[in-house]
Amino acid sequence: MRIVIGEDQLLLREGLVRLLGEEGHEVVGSAGDGPDLVRKAKAHRPDLVIADVRMPPSQTDEGLRAALEIRAAEPGIGILVLSHHVEVSYAVELLAGDASGVGYLLKQRVADLDRFFAALERIRAGGP
Repeated sequence: MRIVIGEDQLLLREGLVRLLGEEGHEVVGSAGDGPDLVRKAKAHRPDLVIADVRMPPSQTDEGLRAALEIRAAEPGIGILVLSHHVEVSYAVELLAGDASGVGYLLKQRVADLDRFFAALERIRAGGP
């Protein structure tokens, strides 16, 4: 699976790149802010985008906004939003309308890598 990652924390971003690569996925781009995430997703047209909700410059919802923009431009790209925060409004906004190929996970709830990778496959296949 071809993946673009949007995560502002360097260690987490690079950790995801390594874990995904070890699992046989190809990380074709990574970004530390929302606008760069959109650019890389549009340039690489991945199967899946993994995005943090809060990214620079304001650390509010740039990652979510980027994910929504990517989803609107390329509905076939799966979107997985990761967050440290339980924000019901973010999940509702992301899942509004057609929730196929979209997921929202809390970072601290990803304790089982097999389940995490299964979620990626499910999203890529069009599931929620």
